[in-house]
Amino acid sequence: MNKPVVQIVPKSEAPAAIPAPAKKPRKRAMLTLARASVIVAGIGLAVVVPLGWGSWVAGLTNQSTNNASLRADTTPVSAEVEGRITRLLVDDYQEVRAGTLLMEIDPTEYQARVDQARAGAGAAEAAIHNIESRIALQHRVIEQAEAGLAALEADRERIDSENQRQATLKEGGWASGQKVEAAIADQKRIAAAIIEQQAAIAAEREQLNVLASEAEQAEAERGSRAAALKLAEIELGRTRITAPVDGIVGTSGVREGQFVRAGSQLVSVVPMADLYVTANFKETQLAKLRPGQAVSVSVDSFPGKQLTGHVERLAPATGSIFSLLPADNATGNFTKIAQRVSVRIALDEDAGLQGLLRPGMSVEATVHTDRDAAAETKLAQVR
Repeated sequence: MNKPVVQIVPKSEAPAAIPAPAKKPRKRAMLTLARASVIVAGIGLAVVVPLGWGSWVAGLTNQSTNNASLRADTTPVSAEVEGRITRLLVDDYQEVRAGTLLMEIDPTEYQARVDQARAGAGAAEAAIHNIESRIALQHRVIEQAEAGLAALEADRERIDSENQRQATLKEGGWASGQKVEAAIADQKRIAAAIIEQQAAIAAEREQLNVLASEAEQAEAERGSRAAALKLAEIELGRTRITAPVDGIVGTSGVREGQFVRAGSQLVSVVPMADLYVTANFKETQLAKLRPGQAVSVSVDSFPGKQLTGHVERLAPATGSIFSLLPADNATGNFTKIAQRVSVRIALDEDAGLQGLLRPGMSVEATVHTDRDAAAETKLAQVR
């Protein structure tokens, strides 16, 4: 007969008694408290941040933005006269100096215009000389007429004396009436001749005035022809297209043999020595920004290199004002967006990157509102 087997467990190996869950309510209370703290903190941030965030940002000593890039006042070179490109003397991305000949337009037609204008100027000069000679000749004619008048005056004196003598002889019965009448007739004739000669002299002098007017007209014509010659020479000079500034030539838009018209853009010259930074700061960062403050600039292309500069000037308005289609906040729903204002930063030192910097490179600009660039430069010079 089988007997039930009873397993005797040693007292030391007996299972421990299960404690009562006394700590669960305590943990639940802690979680509830933490959750409430987070909610209260969130509500506090939601209330405090909008009210004080702008003041906190505006009060920062160092204002930074990565919405910035290097710029240069690129000069586009355009044709001022039309014609065919006969010579292209520079390659793309070639360094040039101001006055370097870049390309040349066929000058044949413009040289012919210069020759034509020069001939016209020569004709106007010859007309001036001709009038001057006529004026000199007219002076001689007037002198001759005045000499004839002097001769007639002398004849009139003689005839007057003869008339008086015949009148005296007639009173004494020594002269006939015929001689007296002849003397009177001679006196009238010489008087008329003198009047005629005086009129001729007046006419010759009036002709001198006419010649003077012709001389003025010829002078004006000479000036007009000289101006036409100058314009023709200017147009001829414009067939030689030169670099306006020192810099590097961009991609050329023309090739030899191509016909270009006046105003066509041919190439651009980038002045590499006059780089500056345009940084677009948020309006909330501008409270302390002033011209002359020191600026640190780091270029993304050259990590570890830091350029120095100073705030040169601020834009007169935000970028949205200069956009093609300015926003009209008076219509529709409104969402407030922080606007940006461009700040031009002049570079003082290039940190050994001369010739390596290029317009358009991204940079990060930091304005030190508590430092004046000019004062720091003077202090460095003193040291």
